[in-house]
Amino acid sequence: MRIYLTSFVISLIMMLFSTMVIYHIVDYSDSSATEDNRHYMSTENIANSVFLSFVLGAVVFISAVRIQRPAYKK
Repeated sequence: MRIYLTSFVISLIMMLFSTMVIYHIVDYSDSSATEDNRHYMSTENIANSVFLSFVLGAVVFISAVRIQRPAYKK
């Protein structure tokens, strides 16, 4: 049980940081501006960053569980 809790905390922290980083990367590549050149937070950019951070969080969770699980002896 401790392995899963530790992996969940690791993946949650990774998701938080990756959401911010991915948002800035997506916003830099596809910046949103109004006609008078004011920038705003696009909902599409937020959705993209949240979706990609969930995918990354799942990968990190699975990897952390596999790393922490003891090796089976045959």
